[in-house]
Amino acid sequence: MDSGQLTKMKLVAYKKPDFSDKIGEYDVLVNPSKYNDKSELKYSTNSSPLGVSAETVKFRGAGSKVFNMEFFFDSTGVITSQPVDQQIDYLRSLVYTYNGDIHEPNYVKIIWGTQSLFEGRLKEWDILYSMMDLDGTPLRAEIKAVFIGTVSVQKKAAEERRNSSDLTHIRVVKAGDTLPGMCFKIYGESKYHIQVAEYNSLDNIRSVSPGDQLIFPPLV
Repeated sequence: MDSGQLTKMKLVAYKKPDFSDKIGEYDVLVNPSKYNDKSELKYSTNSSPLGVSAETVKFRGAGSKVFNMEFFFDSTGVITSQPVDQQIDYLRSLVYTYNGDIHEPNYVKIIWGTQSLFEGRLKEWDILYSMMDLDGTPLRAEIKAVFIGTVSVQKKAAEERRNSSDLTHIRVVKAGDTLPGMCFKIYGESKYHIQVAEYNSLDNIRSVSPGDQLIFPPLV
């Protein structure tokens, strides 16, 4: 980005979760002065026996990634004379409206200059009309938008390189899963279940529940 050159933040809409098949893009009218990018990690705790001062905290995986920002719309002629409703309708068509081809809303990338700030989908938005014409037509509006992050299955697989037993693997326990069975799928042998239980600070090999996220370390 050249120094002193204004680059608009833009939202780019896609049909597919791997962010291919671009539908359209929207350049924000006024770049935001701030935005909020929040991530979280999930843990579960095992009740400690009497006399033990601390609980065992077990990592369960990444939680939701949430991106908050505000959009500003103006049709007074100071920035643009395009009606506010038309500006909002176009943005709505990209990020909010149900897409009949995929039977759900579109996927969205938020980009500013050379930075890809966020990949996900719109979760909610709240419109505040702040100026009206004499006939009630909105002249200015603000939208507080909340986006929730998403990662495609292909990208997850590429990051984890599932087929290699020489790398660390992270798996979510599903109903019916057992630790020996999960070890067999990853390592080709079920005999490593004791080492995996110790690595994850499990009390025993049956201390797994659906939704738990386990770390399977590389084979030594």
